[in-house]
Amino acid sequence: MYINFIKFNFCALSFFLFFFFQAEDGIRDAQESRGLGDVYKRQSTQSTGNFEKIKSRCRKGIPAPFRGQAWQYLTGSHFQMTSADNKGVYDALCKKRMDAEIEGIIERDLGRTFPTHVAFKDEDGDGQKKLRNVLRALACIDPEVGYVQGMGFIAATLLTQMGEEESFWCLHAMLNDERYRLRDMFRHGFPMLQLFFFQLKHLSLKEIPKLQAHFDRLGVDPSFFAAQWFLTLFVYHFQFRALLRVWDIFMCEGWKIVFRCALALMKWEEKTLLSLPFDRILPALKNLHEGKNPDEIVERSLKIKFKTDELAKLRQRYDAGER
Repeated sequence: MYINFIKFNFCALSFFLFFFFQAEDGIRDAQESRGLGDVYKRQSTQSTGNFEKIKSRCRKGIPAPFRGQAWQYLTGSHFQMTSADNKGVYDALCKKRMDAEIEGIIERDLGRTFPTHVAFKDEDGDGQKKLRNVLRALACIDPEVGYVQGMGFIAATLLTQMGEEESFWCLHAMLNDERYRLRDMFRHGFPMLQLFFFQLKHLSLKEIPKLQAHFDRLGVDPSFFAAQWFLTLFVYHFQFRALLRVWDIFMCEGWKIVFRCALALMKWEEKTLLSLPFDRILPALKNLHEGKNPDEIVERSLKIKFKTDELAKLRQRYDAGER
């Protein structure tokens, strides 16, 4: 049961927007949002105006007390979890026997995921137990994908913002909803990751042509440096505050913000990168985020402009066999 954004419960979405306005803009806008709640009950969420308002708010950053709930509404996972069809599903998955090899890999990776984070650093602590349960349940519900290391970083990030079962359903939605399609990222051969490398290279030709020409001369392909950006949605690289800002946008808009961040970081350091030879440029590319203000990363990223249709056309070219 996959629930698209446009099928959101009007009252729930209005409730989220009310508190979002209250935290972000103060009492005046909070009072105005009471009226907006009635509007959202009457209007279809397919309205461009409704989506644009939500998108604008997510780009400003979701207030911390409401972030977990907001992510669940944005992905539709709240409605999956509370559906009568899914009652008891998570508990059953946690108790299900699973492939011993995959179970062993999950156990091995638990301590490697956020090893310095207070919630996950203790072996058999509450954080690792919850992470284990979420990853086991995901591997059981989709044996074809099973478990891939990048899932652990994403699941752990969700666990910092919401409960255990909520995190499972949120990642389940991210794996399967058309806006995110993480399942195609993680399944055998990483097909969507290969597509993203192709799209990033061609977007670079437009946005940072001199730097892309330098990459071509050196034989530097996006697969050499960008895999972790896509596989972990920047979890592996960004400071947590920057990560949460990017994820607020990702949950609302999908993959465009990840491409924008990648391009913005390369453009930010373009002058330095143009001066580097092959053996120095790869380490530099993997550390582009270091020492950068989280809010400025988001601001610069949102200034990178390209249409969703551009990504769609590049996907068509890739599917037709262009490499």
